[in-house]
Order: sequence, then structure tokens, then C-alpha cells
Amino acid sequence: MTIQFPTIILPTVWNLGTETEVVLDILEHTSIEVPVEFLQEKLIQVVAREAVVLGVPGNLWMWVELSPVQSTTSAAYWSAIGGGGGVLPPAAPVVIVGTGVTGTIHPVLLPWTMHGNFARLVVQTPVLVATAGWAIQALISGKGAS
Repeated sequence: MTIQFPTIILPTVWNLGTETEVVLDILEHTSIEVPVEFLQEKLIQVVAREAVVLGVPGNLWMWVELSPVQSTTSAAYWSAIGGGGGVLPPAAPVVIVGTGVTGTIHPVLLPWTMHGNFARLVVQTPVLVATAGWAIQALISGKGAS
């Protein structure tokens, strides 16, 4: 028997399930690390909403990273699917371009078939726009044996 289960992974801390992660700086925002070794049909659903006071938010970069071990064991093994990640910039991030209209929602699906023991989502705006940013929530789902 298989089950499909969605779990919030970004923001990393939430109580109600309606919270979002605010991204309007040049720092990488890393999600909760999820064990995915025995999951099939893995998918991260990202909902990015523009939060604009003035201007257009910087492009939002997103990528999935895999590792054989959790960061608490070693942070050295994380790498992006398709290359890069960890301490290196990703080779091909998924990019959302803002419109400058506050409240505009950009839904994105990030499926992958590559196997690893742990996965996480990383989001970043490499260009700082202090008056416009993103409010993000991400959920991961997959099928596994019950």
C-alpha cells in the first residue's frame, strides 16, 4: 500500500500552517531536511507571493539539494540536482521573475526522480531589493510504503 503525504518544509518553524518565509535578502533560505530514501514520486510545491512596497522583487531562485546524511552529521555532502548547491551556486535553479504587483502569486512544482537519503529546498534572491520581496511556503509530498 502507498500513501501520499504533504508536509510543510518552508518556513522551517510554523504553528498554524499558514505561516510563510519572507525572502528579500541575498541570503540562502534553507528548508527543513526531509528523509526521502524510500519515497517515490517526490514533489515540492512552492507558493511564492510578491510582497511589494515599492519596485519589483529580485528574481527568486529555487533548487532541490540531496545528501546521504543530515546537516547535523555533516554539511559537506549537500549538492543541487543538476549540479552545484551547498557552497557552490546551483547550475540551473528554477527562477521566478516578479511583476512588482503586491499579492501576485506564483505557484511552482519541483518534481525529481533522483535518489538520495535526505532532501531540502533552498530559495534565494541573489539581488537585494529592500522594498520588495517574497512570502513563500513550500510543501513536500511523495509516495512510500506504509
